[in-house]
Amino acid sequence: MASITNEKLLAHTQWLDGDTKTGRRLNETGMNLAGTILNDLNLSKAQFVGTTMTKANLAGTNLAEADFSGANLDSVNFSGANLNGADLGGVSLRNANLAGATFRGADLSGANLEGSNLTNADFTDADLIAANLKRSIQSGLILTGAKLVNTQGLENQP
Repeated sequence: MASITNEKLLAHTQWLDGDTKTGRRLNETGMNLAGTILNDLNLSKAQFVGTTMTKANLAGTNLAEADFSGANLDSVNFSGANLNGADLGGVSLRNANLAGATFRGADLSGANLEGSNLTNADFTDADLIAANLKRSIQSGLILTGAKLVNTQGLENQP
């Protein structure tokens, strides 16, 4: 199992601050980051394409506009995380903790959120077309403006 080094995290922060000379966008494409602890960090716009992050802890992390295309995020902890504008289309988020997370404008089309905790999660303007929300905890779920065509398992559909 790989891990993200402090040097990579620092370089990403520098890149986000506009330092293209020493900074570099975090790109963990195809890596195995299962069980990694990355909570309360700024990983916005990072690349996690095809990455395995099962049981990883990213609680409170800023992941706005991050790309998780094809990632396995089963049992991940995204509680309180910012995933606004993130690409989560088609990813597996089974049994994930998404309580209090924000997904405003995010792409979750075709994502599998079966069995996940969606308590107070904000999916305002998110794309949940053909997503699977079966057996998920949906209390306080915010779906204002969300695309819900063929979304499975929605309780109290709007």
